[in-house]
Formats: sequence, structure tokens, C-alpha cells
Amino acid sequence: MLKRDNAYVIKHQLASYFGEFKSHREVIGQDTFSYIEAGPAMTECVFFIHGTVGNKTQWRGLMQLLSRQYRVIAIDVPGLAVGHEASDGGYSLTELSNYIKRFFVYRNIESACLVAHSMGANIACRFSALYPAKVNSLVVASLTGWEQLFGQSYWHKFSEFKQLLVFNNLNEFKNLFSSLFHQPPYMPDALLELRMRDLQKHQTQLYKVLTHIQQEFHLLSNDLASLSCPVLAINGTEDIFVDLSILDRVANLYPDFKVVNFNECGHVPFLEYPKKTHSIITKFILSNGREF
Repeated sequence: MLKRDNAYVIKHQLASYFGEFKSHREVIGQDTFSYIEAGPAMTECVFFIHGTVGNKTQWRGLMQLLSRQYRVIAIDVPGLAVGHEASDGGYSLTELSNYIKRFFVYRNIESACLVAHSMGANIACRFSALYPAKVNSLVVASLTGWEQLFGQSYWHKFSEFKQLLVFNNLNEFKNLFSSLFHQPPYMPDALLELRMRDLQKHQTQLYKVLTHIQQEFHLLSNDLASLSCPVLAINGTEDIFVDLSILDRVANLYPDFKVVNFNECGHVPFLEYPKKTHSIITKFILSNGREF
């Protein structure tokens, strides 16, 4: 049985406000890039993409561990990042992928291992399909929408998730928070309320962005089918948003597709089991996708 680290989850939440990595914010032409970076500059790059209601700070724990060996970078995704104001730009999966491509140019990233979570994993798949030479390998945590590879619709689940983002009080927000974990860690109400207020400021923005993304969600099946790099899917067995039975069928389709499922884990495996996630990702990168 994997050992949970509830203290890590609380530490991660506090790090969102009092972090150890220096945050950079640069305006380059039409783009505003907000990111954190660490590790040796001349080593392979590991690039992190968060999902809905996340931001670059959610990766601090993994980045600290991986920065001993790799150049690690996490970016705020416009429109999806809590605490990061959206611009008037486009928010389709294609437009967000092009935004990341421009960031690669800005930071001189020739190629990288992408590590992405939830909706960020959908963006990573679109980016990998559009710019395959930029992706050495792909790690997707809690990616939703695998059903579309087999002609099944994910539309209703996507709509249900959007409704979870509509909350009016702390108890309703606790329901959203709890839905992400198998066994939600204790979190002081004061910290939960701080996170809730952040989200409330961006509720309208998030809903708008998810509507844009939803219009291109059907592209995921083609994007997955076109992937030419090794892919590792990390999931929790108790994730209410991911159908694990589909992943066995996906693994049979693609020889470079690996699956790791964490028992007693929900939608955020890198928070519930950070050390195990770090170990698996490191082995995956070092073996060029042959082991995990």
C-alpha cells in the first residue's frame, strides 16, 4: 500500500502563497508569461502544465525533487491559472498550445518531457500533436476523455465538471475540494477560505475558458492517435473523473503507452503520493519511456 503524505498537501497549499521558487513574470509582445524555473540549464527540460483551478505553484514539490537532475519549468496557463489574470486572447486547446510554443521559443527550450495534469494534460496532447519535435516524452496525470478513442462521448462528464466550479459558500467549496481526493486531507478552514476566494474571483473567467476548450475537446482522439513519443499515464483508482477500464484498451493500442494506477488515490496523484510520483517520472525519463 502506498503511504499517503497529508502533511505534504497542506505544505503545498501554503507554498502557493509563500513559495521557495522565484516567480518570473515577463511581457513579450502579445504574451504575458508567468513561470517558475530551477535546475541545471544544460540538462533535459521537464515542463509542467497545470489543469483547471491550478497554477504553476502546484508543482513545487515535484520540481524540488526533479531539479537536482533536470531543468524544470512550470507555467501559468492563461485563463486556467488561479491568481493569474486572463488576457483577451483565445483559449482553445490549439491557441493555448501555440502560447506554450511561443514560451518555448522565449526560454530557448528545444524540446522537453511534458508533465501535465487533468485539463493541462489535454493541452499537452494537443501541443504534442502540433509540435511533435518539441516533445521527448509525455506524462499525463488524470487525463480525461480517453473514451473518445473508442467513439464514446465525454461531453456529459465535462459539463458535470463545469458545474462543480459553481459554488456559493465554504461548504460547497469543500465539496469541490473533497472530490479531488480519495481521502481529503485535513485543511484548516482559513486556508480553504483563502483558496475559495481566489477561485471566486475567477469563476466567470474559468467558465468562459472551459467553454472555449470544450469546443475543441473532440480533437483529443486524433491527438492521442498521432502521438509519436513515449506516454506515461498516472491515475488514481478512486478518481471520479477518469474511467480506468478504458486505459487497458488504450494500452493495447499503443506500444509506447504505459499506465500506472495508484490505489486509494483520487484526481491529484502528485499531491497524494508525491514521492512515488517523482520516482516513477524519473525512471520513465531516464529510460526514455521504456520503464516506469
